[in-house]
Amino acid sequence: MIEQNIIPLQSYERVNSFLCYSLADIKTLYNKVPPLVRSFLLKAALIFIVWQLLYNFVLDPIRVPDRQLTNATAYSTAKFMSAFYDNVGAVYTHNNATASAIITINGRGVLGILDPCNGLDIYVLFISFLFCFPGTAKRRGLFILMGLPYIYIINTIRCALIGWLNIAHRGWVDISHHYIFTAAVYLLVFYLWMEYTKTKRATVHAG
Repeated sequence: MIEQNIIPLQSYERVNSFLCYSLADIKTLYNKVPPLVRSFLLKAALIFIVWQLLYNFVLDPIRVPDRQLTNATAYSTAKFMSAFYDNVGAVYTHNNATASAIITINGRGVLGILDPCNGLDIYVLFISFLFCFPGTAKRRGLFILMGLPYIYIINTIRCALIGWLNIAHRGWVDISHHYIFTAAVYLLVFYLWMEYTKTKRATVHAG
């Protein structure tokens, strides 16, 4: 005789009750979130999804804008370091997967700049916040025009400092590259965000 595993009706009822209860909790929790925060999170999620699709399926295969940003970052880093060293140059290499450049001093490589060093993720993060947070198109555009060059300059200085550490203090390269300088750049972005929100906060308090 074949035994059949029959799930009692009460089990289905308990599962259904649990799901309904959980969905109700989620809805209640969602309604408790301030509208400004809800709007921010929804916009952030949408921008993240759109950017990931755009980058991975359109931009990354054709190396735009990674190649251009990597080349520009290497060029400006070499120019910045040439203020302190003689015979500074940049050797560029490209393939279908990545772009890179070697900063040289007297023909000796002192720094490698790859696509992850070009700051693209930081630019996208900075701009995304501006579109997620309420603000006028004029103010948003102004901060983009001011913020992107500012971040570019800071990233150039960061790369140059890593090159200097490679020459003078190699023991500090890893911690500075992965933590100290990275934290400094993100603190700058955070500061720009705070400046962007000042007018909005003042308007809310005044009302």
